[in-house]
Amino acid sequence: MSSPAHSQSRQRLMHIIGFIAIIAACIVVIWLDVATGLWQQAVILSGIAAGVLTFLLTSLFIERWMNAAAHKRWLPVTRLALIDMLHALADEEHSHIARGRIVTRTIDVSGGPEGVLHSIHVERRAISHALARWTGFLAASADVQPLMDHVAELALLLDAAQDAVLAAEQNPADAGATARMNTAVAAVDTSIAAAAGEIQEALSRMRSTA
Repeated sequence: MSSPAHSQSRQRLMHIIGFIAIIAACIVVIWLDVATGLWQQAVILSGIAAGVLTFLLTSLFIERWMNAAAHKRWLPVTRLALIDMLHALADEEHSHIARGRIVTRTIDVSGGPEGVLHSIHVERRAISHALARWTGFLAASADVQPLMDHVAELALLLDAAQDAVLAAEQNPADAGATARMNTAVAAVDTSIAAAAGEIQEALSRMRSTA
């Protein structure tokens, strides 16, 4: 998996290549107009060329500039949203979020299926409340797609864990059902840690670009 720094360097390189390509295209278009009068003779082609250049300029520069301006304007609220979501994933008793110490919550399986089911419901409520407050805002105003992917995965894993717990509860003598419950719960714990890690990375990127 590529690091955020590597991804940013690759994006900058692609941005530079796109800029050079657009400049070259503009030079070619102007040269054809001056040297051959092609655009005056082929009106349809001139319209297509103008549309392509407008699209490239918009997608590679104007839209990027507008998105960057919007992200910068909403940066304080984005930080608040991410920190609030981090609180929803962290074990408040053992974490110190202001100092960067994050210990994510885990689902305790020692209490048997009934205790695990209760823990899953508690986890779902905490995450659902944070998502209800901030997911729409983050999706519209921040570049946090990896986090949204982690959160979506976590929701699916919570559903799968709940099904596995109910199966283990209905078949207490089935060692396989208990093993599947433990595996499903471990997947939830891993997903929670991944989501929290992505939030910390996003916050770190914001601090470095502020």
